[in-house]
Amino acid sequence: MKTNMKQVSVIAMLALVSLNACKDNGKSEPETKTEQAESATTIPVTEDNYVQAETDWNWNIQQKSTPINAWLHKEPVTMKNQTIIRSNADVVYSLALVDVSEGATFSIPERENGSLQMMQLIDENHFTRKVIFAGESATLTPDDLSSGSYVYILARTRISDDLEETKQAQKSMVIDAKSAKPYPGKGFKPEEVEAFRNKLIKDVTVDHLEIVGAKGFGEKPSDVDQVNYLHVAAMGWGGLPPKYAQYTALIKGQGSGAKNQTITFPKPDLDYENGGFFSITTYNSESWIGEENFYISMDRMKDNGDGTVTVDFNTDTPYSVNVSEGWNGTLRLYLPKDADKTLEEINHFVSIPIEKK
Repeated sequence: MKTNMKQVSVIAMLALVSLNACKDNGKSEPETKTEQAESATTIPVTEDNYVQAETDWNWNIQQKSTPINAWLHKEPVTMKNQTIIRSNADVVYSLALVDVSEGATFSIPERENGSLQMMQLIDENHFTRKVIFAGESATLTPDDLSSGSYVYILARTRISDDLEETKQAQKSMVIDAKSAKPYPGKGFKPEEVEAFRNKLIKDVTVDHLEIVGAKGFGEKPSDVDQVNYLHVAAMGWGGLPPKYAQYTALIKGQGSGAKNQTITFPKPDLDYENGGFFSITTYNSESWIGEENFYISMDRMKDNGDGTVTVDFNTDTPYSVNVSEGWNGTLRLYLPKDADKTLEEINHFVSIPIEKK
């Protein structure tokens, strides 16, 4: 079976919804809506301003939970603490909204174990203006943005075997901003943002509009086209451009809770020397984490010595994960050497069926 690349891109974008763990701030949805509505001077949401409205929705939530220029460090996701469907177990997130009106410098110290750590700096038009890795720093001013004077940091720290090391790596990241003016908000009604978002999601999930994530997640306006730009903001605000990470929610043959299942697939061509890695995360029929042993990184997969790796499901091997009837899974890949080649690898991956051992 050959899977259409555009279909894979849609599946990849659906997986990106898990990145919106940044939207959870410990408050109920009604509280968030009420607080935002009280402070809003109404501006209608339109096709022309939706992306800024979606950004504004996220930024207002961040500011309700954490002061400007300050970090909100998330905990590793588990079956017990999950707050959204399809949570990402690869990394812990650190979030911040930063005033760069007078300049701000962002830095990450070297990480001794070499595990991946990055800051994604997103402006109000949902463009990733900079990605900073461990051992790097960068200074941004409004001149470096497509518009506005604030950036949102979505930092990802790969979870190592030592949880204390992971948490210390999170805390080591530095924001040095010369101004600390709170984000004023643009005046969009939250319910209008959500309604427009749901309409765009329906275009894809119900009306089968074909979306290509690579044409929606970008670093500058010339990287995107309008249709993809709007829909990826709705389906996965905060997603990385494809040269940094790619995702798919499909594993061919997923859904069976039978014992002794297996899949073997080629090892992706990633930048392993600089922390690139891949993983599979499994979820129950409602897309929640449903098992203690639900996740496997490449380090635990069986290396077959021929360029392929193997993952088992519901077996007693060291490279097995537990799944239940109706389960689904996500393959995530970080730091492709070549974004187009990685898209081809994902296309091949979703054509490889799970088999009975």
